[in-house]
Amino acid sequence: MGVCGSSDGGDGGLWSLISRQWARKAGTLSSGLLRETRYHPDVTSKSLLRGALAALFCAIGFTAAFAGAAGNAAPPPPPLPALPGPNGQPAAAATGSPASPASPGPLAPAVGGDAGTLGDRTRRGVVLVERDGRGLGIGTVLANDGRVLTSLSALGTSDLADIRYADGHVVRSRVGHRDTAWDLALLVPLSGRWLEGLMASEADPAGLELRVMSPRAPKGALTATLKGRADVHSKSGDAISSALDLEVKGGAPVGAPVVDATGSVVGVVVHACRATDSATCVLTTVGAPVSALRNFLVRTPLNAVPPSPWLGIVGQPDTSGNVRGVRVMAIAPQSPAEKGGLKTNPDRGASDLIAAVDGQPVETPEGLADVIGKHAVGETVKLLVFGGAKFRELTVVLRAAP
Repeated sequence: MGVCGSSDGGDGGLWSLISRQWARKAGTLSSGLLRETRYHPDVTSKSLLRGALAALFCAIGFTAAFAGAAGNAAPPPPPLPALPGPNGQPAAAATGSPASPASPGPLAPAVGGDAGTLGDRTRRGVVLVERDGRGLGIGTVLANDGRVLTSLSALGTSDLADIRYADGHVVRSRVGHRDTAWDLALLVPLSGRWLEGLMASEADPAGLELRVMSPRAPKGALTATLKGRADVHSKSGDAISSALDLEVKGGAPVGAPVVDATGSVVGVVVHACRATDSATCVLTTVGAPVSALRNFLVRTPLNAVPPSPWLGIVGQPDTSGNVRGVRVMAIAPQSPAEKGGLKTNPDRGASDLIAAVDGQPVETPEGLADVIGKHAVGETVKLLVFGGAKFRELTVVLRAAP
């Protein structure tokens, strides 16, 4: 059972605290079309706010339930959905095309599972964070979400960074949310849609077999031992409670996820200041526990979402002839639609009619926006267009709206 009633495992776990429902709604309403009166900004804003508040209530409820689980009287929390299984769709190739959502399988057992398969799918949820080809740190892809959790201090002063995925392809990202006390940052990819990521562990990490995931390690992971809770504070002097005091053979790379034997996340490696008599910060690495990660994620700003794909047309439904679809009434200059070859005409009947997208029929602007919104910036779509008394197929590369 996932969080807030999710039973299929597809949207549960730690990362449900960032709502994907309202993000998808934003993509549906804004992608694909130049806005017409039916996409009134006030209506859109209210819809987004309602969805965001619902997600926040869900998050607060789950956080409270998690906190209550620590008490003696509270029952143990239900198991989280599994990591992406071997039957899930493979991730995108180096072209930067997004991966399809993985098919969830049963929760991987801590003992007796296929360690090789578990390691492979766990590594696919770990990325290198770079800038201009230079490594900055490690990041964790939020499962079924696509955003990346990493260390804020590793990024330096810039909000931009590159994400290198397990298959080698690289996308640009920006910082969408930050926490200087816990040294956490949430990176928002600006293109593509890699959804293979990691889930949270509900287990107490004490006494567990732990690993720090790192693509640069010989086997993709470093052995870690939890020594207890670390006596540390932030650079600003604020005390940090419950930080994980980790001993990592070979040193812990900042931003890297700390996982248990099932590949579920128990923490993320961050920088903190060791408690000393000196006022100078003596940097050390610790683990930000799941409770800190949850508290960080529930405070994610509403605009910390990937850009919506944009086609760049104004369309109207047209069912007057034998072919039904969306009549192209206007095309934005330099838009994907214009570059892809869509045509408009002062004579409405002579303008192109979009009949299908990737083989899926569309008959209304809303339907067209919905289909386009399921794609990501940088993806290619094929439009079946009727114009000049004949059909033709156009290939269009989607991008973010200007």
